[in-house]
Amino acid sequence: MIVKFHKKTERIKGLSFHPKQPWLLVGLHSGEIQMIDYRFGRTINEFYEHEGPVRSVQFHQSLCLFVSGSDDFTVRVWNYKTKKCQFVLRGHLDFVRCVNFHSELPWCVSGSDDQTSRIWNYQSRQMIATVTGHSHYVMHCEFHPSKDFMITCSLDQTIRLWSIAQLKKKFTSKSIQLGEQTNELELVQILEGHSQGVNWCSFNPKDNTILSASDDKKVKVWKYYDTRGYEVDQYNGHTNNVSCVMFHPFGEYFISNSEDKTLRLWDMKRKMEVDCFTNYELDRFWICAVHQSNNYFAGGSDSALYIFTLFKNRPAVDLVNNNIVYFGNRKLIKILDLQNGSDKTIKNLQELSCISDNLLQDNVEQVLYNIYENVKPQIIVKLKHHSHSKSKGLSKFLVFEQLTNVSQFFLAKSAIFIGKSKILRSKENSEIEIYNFETDNHIPLGHKTDRLFTFIGGKAIYYSDQMINVLDPISNKILNQFPCTNEFQNIKQIKMNDYCILIQTKNGIYIFTKEFHPITRIQEKINIKSVLFFNDSINIILYSTKVHVKYLLLNGDTGIICSMETVPYLVSFQNIPEKPGFQYKLYYMDNMDKLLNITIECSEIFFKYALIEKNLQFVQNFIKNHQKLGDLIISYLYQKGYSILAHQLVNDKRAKFQLALSSNNLEIAYRTCEDLKNPKCYQMLLEEAMRQGNHNIYEVCQQKLRASGELAFLYTITGQVEKLNIISKIAQEQNNQDLRFQTLLNMDNLKQRIQFIKSCNLDKLANLSKLAHGLEFEKNKNCSEDIEWLQSLKPQTLITPLPIIRSSQHTLFSINWPHNFVDEDELFKLSGDNFKIGNQSKIDIINTITTNHQDLFDKNIQTKQKVNIDKTEENDEQFQDCQWDLDEKELLENIEQNQAILDQKSLLYGYPDYKKALQPVEYLITEQYQQCHQVLQQNYNFVSLKVCQDYLKQLALRSILEVPQIPFLMPSPLIVSSSQDKIYINKSFSELLKIGYKQTSDGKFQDSLNTFKQILKQAIFQNLNNDVVPICLNYIMAMKCELAKKDKDISRQIELSCYMAMCDLQPAHRSLTLRAAMSLSYKNKNYLTGIQVAQQLIKLLEQAPKGATYAKPEVLDNVRKIYNNCQQNPKNEHQINFEPFYLNEGTKNLCADTITYNNDVKQIYFCSFDKSRHSKKGILCQICELCNIN
Repeated sequence: MIVKFHKKTERIKGLSFHPKQPWLLVGLHSGEIQMIDYRFGRTINEFYEHEGPVRSVQFHQSLCLFVSGSDDFTVRVWNYKTKKCQFVLRGHLDFVRCVNFHSELPWCVSGSDDQTSRIWNYQSRQMIATVTGHSHYVMHCEFHPSKDFMITCSLDQTIRLWSIAQLKKKFTSKSIQLGEQTNELELVQILEGHSQGVNWCSFNPKDNTILSASDDKKVKVWKYYDTRGYEVDQYNGHTNNVSCVMFHPFGEYFISNSEDKTLRLWDMKRKMEVDCFTNYELDRFWICAVHQSNNYFAGGSDSALYIFTLFKNRPAVDLVNNNIVYFGNRKLIKILDLQNGSDKTIKNLQELSCISDNLLQDNVEQVLYNIYENVKPQIIVKLKHHSHSKSKGLSKFLVFEQLTNVSQFFLAKSAIFIGKSKILRSKENSEIEIYNFETDNHIPLGHKTDRLFTFIGGKAIYYSDQMINVLDPISNKILNQFPCTNEFQNIKQIKMNDYCILIQTKNGIYIFTKEFHPITRIQEKINIKSVLFFNDSINIILYSTKVHVKYLLLNGDTGIICSMETVPYLVSFQNIPEKPGFQYKLYYMDNMDKLLNITIECSEIFFKYALIEKNLQFVQNFIKNHQKLGDLIISYLYQKGYSILAHQLVNDKRAKFQLALSSNNLEIAYRTCEDLKNPKCYQMLLEEAMRQGNHNIYEVCQQKLRASGELAFLYTITGQVEKLNIISKIAQEQNNQDLRFQTLLNMDNLKQRIQFIKSCNLDKLANLSKLAHGLEFEKNKNCSEDIEWLQSLKPQTLITPLPIIRSSQHTLFSINWPHNFVDEDELFKLSGDNFKIGNQSKIDIINTITTNHQDLFDKNIQTKQKVNIDKTEENDEQFQDCQWDLDEKELLENIEQNQAILDQKSLLYGYPDYKKALQPVEYLITEQYQQCHQVLQQNYNFVSLKVCQDYLKQLALRSILEVPQIPFLMPSPLIVSSSQDKIYINKSFSELLKIGYKQTSDGKFQDSLNTFKQILKQAIFQNLNNDVVPICLNYIMAMKCELAKKDKDISRQIELSCYMAMCDLQPAHRSLTLRAAMSLSYKNKNYLTGIQVAQQLIKLLEQAPKGATYAKPEVLDNVRKIYNNCQQNPKNEHQINFEPFYLNEGTKNLCADTITYNNDVKQIYFCSFDKSRHSKKGILCQICELCNIN
């Protein structure tokens, strides 16, 4: 028995499984009823109306009802959907011990301490029969699932079998009147044989047998017929009162529990106990319940609830060629053909003499087909040991040939095929060996692990010491190795297709390339049950949890395909020939080992996949044929940065405006804004236009908002005097003296300015203005003192502001502010006319500017004036030479698709509804330097931004970039966010790493040290790019060791050389550091140290890839010579602080400030950023030189 669920509760007196849903009803001694979802182990409903202990509960087989009986003398019928008690059935005179529904009729029966059983009609809410005859408490009563019998048992030591045929006949003929009661139940037989009170009795739904449990510690089996019944068997084993007993759906087994704190499984065919479970809390079991359609059963005790299953839920299946399934069901091996639905048993394990006939032992747990043998199909079968007799994970394996049926047994922890008749297995001591079962040949490999997984080409993958290893068993070499977390210690399965590798753990899925470079990963809150690739060429992953079937894309996107009533274990995914399109058939198995299938709709999955793969033809056709898409797909496009696509799928004008604006397409946003006529929309549009430097749209929006002051400033800096003159006249009409004076100051028209001063009744000031500008003035209007004072100042003429750019003098005026531009080979228009904006749209905007000026002027002064726009400005719209041409492939080389795109406009304007936390680099781009420093100081104890000034300048220069929303769509300017900036950061890291590696190879150690420190000064701002930090740590530490050797004694030099060899560098550089340490030790007669370093160096050179320049045969021979020479006198001339195991520890115990080894766990001071160790706190980190040690 396997415990699937365990929960602390109060004393449990009643249990009932729902026939379809994964729910368990629990009646508690406190009077509460709980409904528990046993898949997740949480309570989903609670019912409280009983006023005493609830002793019995039961779900109805088809209706949303359940019934309960309590010590408050009542029977209550509940509706679990409305969460209310429907009605109360009263009539018992004492505690109600049990309740039970009839499987067909609207009846329920209840047994009570008043020595009676009563049958109720829950539709009319009336009692229709009272059953008497017992002389003590009636402990249990129930209807037969399919026959016209009822059974009752009592503490009077008897079991009574009743026939309800006459009552049923009267009820169906409607001869029973409303409210009428009858005692017409025929007593078939009184079953006597127990020596003490009988606590439970139960029908077998498949046979004419009855089980009974008694205080005499026995379980008895009774045979019955239509007119009589008798005892046929009894089972002894419990040491205290037996509380409950029930048949298991398998038919030949039953389950009992007792006050002796045990729950037991019995085999009726062999007449023996199969398994016994002892309560964890060592308290009494009172009740059990069995699910009729799966392997689950439950037990309730004084303080806990247990849910058990007899077998592991995960089926033993292996899919071959996507349509043949090798499947293990208990002690049978079957082959299933998914195309024609046929199945065939190819092996019955019970025919083998060494297979136990125990229900729970030697069942098939895993099936593995040999993909390397096509002539004689070979299969490995892992057999499950008894759950209470496992020995250190050792299991029994069976390997056999399908055609000849020749089989062999062997013991191992894990086993896989690696070739024809060749098995790679993990023995009892976890050592790996190759086993040829045809020749009985064993070849030990010297590696250790508990679990092995198949890899392509006869290779194997295994976990060991927080490392994932790829082993070539034939050559006995580790081909690949990468560190991992402890989560990989519990790998469930590994799958591959043509492009990537999938590793499933208990709660996570990790996707890697074939070279084991990470692509993406997800973590679920509940267990992942199974995973499946869509096929070998399409990178769509399907996986199942306890309740859902989901999909996963390589950019990290997940979604729910459908919900399931039972736990699905995915087997295969196939298209449906008769239903072309997005309809696919998913084959899966439930926990009863039944092969089922469902049809699923995959249009949403393929649409998202097409966006990732840049399949633009598919995207175009999909949008044309699926116009009525839901809000979820629109939200997905918006969040992923494809707002211009989402724009085509909505009808609401405000939503269209928001999407067009978020996609940075000002022309479409302007057209939508024209329809809305909303001032707030114009304000948002002009702010975005100003950010992008689009002066045409900025101007027309300000005109719509009647913002004369802002327009006057725009016309002043652009030298548009005619339009500035119109603004001046509008200000005059509106009597806006401030605006009129400001415009006149900016215009080269002295007469109008003086005339304006006079119109303001400032004649003296106007006269002085004439004097200041050298015009004729009237001396009598001003006193002599004012004139003398003005002349003494020697005033100069006011110069009109020079415009930044003039349309009549510069051909580029009509072009908006240029941005860096990613040029595309063609312009792909997904939605027809809405994207065909081009020059015509820009000309329309310019014409709108002209019209708006005319309307402004017409509304304020009734005379009409025409504003002529130079025709050359329209032609200049087509000028594109000012844009910079960048290589798209280089630009997008290292972008990670699983990084969510930050919408920078949510920071500037706030109209998107979602918010995301910023990285330090994003604070820098948005000029929030103080916030950036606070984040770094909080996370890493950062010192100052001044040390990173060069990098900050680089960020400022590339903070605006124009990139397309999707290839071949109209490009738009975007402020660089986390994912776009990562393009340059990764490129910068890659280039700097290459420089640092080359400087190391050339022996320029100081330059290499500075280069890797420069990388750290950039990486600290990128939370998602800290994978380079460990590389920099190791190289900086190695360079410091090398530079520190100068002017040191021989002992210290040897010690520093060995510390340098500890650093985890690239294999080529690591070999150089090991050779240097070995040579220095050998020359100075530290032969013991030389042996230790040479051993590590030989191991590194032997594992080097074929053809590696650093592992030439002559180098290896020379190292072996030195190693042999050192072994002749294994002593050290100079004492140093070095042990051989230091070489495998890396830099974790090297102090960066003193360059000494220290593994004292009481004094551990690390840099929060680069994780380098130091001997004391409060100092500046000697690796990154950016953070203080805390």
